Amino acid sequence: MVTEIENKQEEKNSEKRSEDSLLKYLSSNKRVSEEDIKNSNLILIEEEKNCNLLNGKKLLINAGGLIEGGRKESDGIVIFSLKRNKKEIPNGGNNDNLKFDFELNLEEDLPYPYIFLIYYENNQYYIRSYYAKGKDNRIIFLKLTNNNSFPIMQKEILSAGNIIFLVTPLENDALEIVNLSKKEVSPIPKQIFEPSNKKEVTIGRNKECDFSFLNDKSFSRIQTRFEFDEEKKIWIMYDGNKNKPSTNGTWIFGTHSIPLKGTMIFKILNYNFKISEIHKDKSE
Repeated sequence: MVTEIENKQEEKNSEKRSEDSLLKYLSSNKRVSEEDIKNSNLILIEEEKNCNLLNGKKLLINAGGLIEGGRKESDGIVIFSLKRNKKEIPNGGNNDNLKFDFELNLEEDLPYPYIFLIYYENNQYYIRSYYAKGKDNRIIFLKLTNNNSFPIMQKEILSAGNIIFLVTPLENDALEIVNLSKKEVSPIPKQIFEPSNKKEVTIGRNKECDFSFLNDKSFSRIQTRFEFDEEKKIWIMYDGNKNKPSTNGTWIFGTHSIPLKGTMIFKILNYNFKISEIHKDKSE
């Protein structure tokens, strides 16, 4: 039991180290080695339908950064920005402007010029929102699909149908789910689930769900489910039921670093794009 708790805490500490080290990377001269760049897998970014954020391009990223174009710093970070205004916006009020690797075809009126980062650390790629000083950037979302799951390691904000939830793992392995939308949408604003009593929790339109939204057609019968992993002592989140994904998807606010694996769908505002990890043949 002690080992399981230590492993859980170590995973949380690792996530925190990734956050801290990223901020240091942005202000340091750290470089990724040529060996890591040569041997690392690649990341491919593509546009989804009705999206022109990348100006029709497909972007390839290696451990050093953007392969074609970009800053060519080989620091393991790719910075995506908005279309620039005539007057350059300083980085969080600093005198120097932060250079970027790719300018998104996005002309939204946002208070910050930088949108998100993809970075490489310890043989793993991550994506996260860029936090300008004093600005909390929460416009990037990860879509859960029936083919991938998401461990609840810290507070997460979910968008499911028309409802926003706050999901929090508690110290006693319980799971707290809070409805952040209008109270009249659901008669139950908050619930806490303990794995000793319930190891699967569901949200959806089915009246048998633990959080039931009978009159909301944006929800599937089973929109999102949470299962407690006895071995790892954590809750795992899935979209839809075990055989069918939800209609409108379950989306996670990208408020912290999220590891990239397989193929994942991300959304910026209402624009979707796909990110895939391409595995290299190590025998080459």
